[in-house]
Amino acid sequence: MARRRPVIHLILPRADVNGLHHVLAHRFVPLQLMTVGALCRREGWDARIIDENYDPLPDERPDLVGITVWTMFAPRAFRIADRYRAAGVPVVLGGVHASLVPGEALRHADAVVVGEAETVMGRVLADTEAGCLRGIYRGEWDDISRAPTIDEMGEFYDRFPTWRYWPQYSIQSTRGCRFNCDYCSVIRINGRGQRHRDPNQVVAEVARRMERTKLTAGLFFTDDDFGSDLEYTYELLGALADARLKVKWTAQLSIGIARHEELLALARRAGCAVLFLGLESMTRDSLVEANKKNRPNEYAELVGRIHEAGIATEGAFIFGFDHDDRSVFERTVEFADELGIDLALFNVLTPAPGTATFARYWDEGRIVDFDWSHYTGYQAVFEPANMSRAELEGGLRRAYRDFYSRGRRLRRFRRHLRQLAPDMAVVLAGINWSFAREFKSIRRQPEPPYSPPLIELERLAAASRVEANRAIWFAADQADGLFETAPSRATPVVIDQSRRTGVKGFREKA
Repeated sequence: MARRRPVIHLILPRADVNGLHHVLAHRFVPLQLMTVGALCRREGWDARIIDENYDPLPDERPDLVGITVWTMFAPRAFRIADRYRAAGVPVVLGGVHASLVPGEALRHADAVVVGEAETVMGRVLADTEAGCLRGIYRGEWDDISRAPTIDEMGEFYDRFPTWRYWPQYSIQSTRGCRFNCDYCSVIRINGRGQRHRDPNQVVAEVARRMERTKLTAGLFFTDDDFGSDLEYTYELLGALADARLKVKWTAQLSIGIARHEELLALARRAGCAVLFLGLESMTRDSLVEANKKNRPNEYAELVGRIHEAGIATEGAFIFGFDHDDRSVFERTVEFADELGIDLALFNVLTPAPGTATFARYWDEGRIVDFDWSHYTGYQAVFEPANMSRAELEGGLRRAYRDFYSRGRRLRRFRRHLRQLAPDMAVVLAGINWSFAREFKSIRRQPEPPYSPPLIELERLAAASRVEANRAIWFAADQADGLFETAPSRATPVVIDQSRRTGVKGFREKA
């Protein structure tokens, strides 16, 4: 008799707040769960991915539940985990927040994966089958040639409704980032510097997927620092251009890439449609404060070069630096519009767990809200230097309203018709409208209040102070004995969701 294949449910908790996941052409596939799912399939397990933004938690009882934990939905992730454990289903947590605050996560799970899954997922599954799953699993930074390919994720792509996600596909050619921005957790999770995949393999995977599905809805490179290794980027873009794939793609990178006009031209020939630029601020003082290397006096020339290459731009800006005053919102909107930024993302500075910004604001006593569900990028959880929290949040709303006003959007569309292909101009008009609709008002998470244990906040502050490449390992060392004293079964909690969800037999109160 054939052995029954064990089943793991991989869950992305929903986020009922404003965000890119509600904006046209910004609804990205849950690549992190697809990666873990492919690793599980290698080990003989069946994996089911549940994106709670679209699907309810199923009644099916799995052999194991894996939940990715981002800070803004950490409380919900913990409640889901508690619920499954109360029903006797083992739970493993992973992701950015769980890696940086593993002691907190371990209070709600049988195991926590700190770091990347490729080197440890096989052991997690083996321990599950042996009935000895517990504690911290350290996922080392390894050669990413071991990472699952887009071919291995094909079954998950095939299960998704066709137009649920746009871009339709995501792929990662590198991991890590060369920069050391104080507010960013990327280098603490993936390390400083970069690890590369074979560029020809990356292109071949995209080509095979296009052959299978006639890919038309776009591709997103999830690399956090696309283009930083110029030699590698030339090789990757050359392979893409030579393949003549009919696919438009986008990537996130430093604006410094625009200093290399030949590279921009090659990117356009390779199918690049939009570049996401972390501009962050219009003032050099704020960028220095954040340990950011950008120079705003170069922005206009560099954005112009990107447009000359026929590529659109999306610029990200952060409000709330100590050098920002009440005038920063209006000035930034005017600055972005004068630059010719085609799409803009505005956020409130957020002291993300594990970052130098968190450590500094903790030490200064300026963080006033530790309810992780408020760490969305749209709520002020610290005391700004030159305005109140309410003024910071109100300024963010005005910035969205002003940048995406009907008049500005119309002028932008006319400019796009002159600068870009007509079909791209129409797409950008649709995305501008979608941004305007999504950020017409700012929604807060409809979650019950949450407060982390004080000991976990103290450990987090300590981990946030250490050098970036050591942060998650320092955090893991602090938490490594916690499972010995944590309860073996979490206290059942009510999942506040009106529709029927979850483990069969679990009665959910209204």
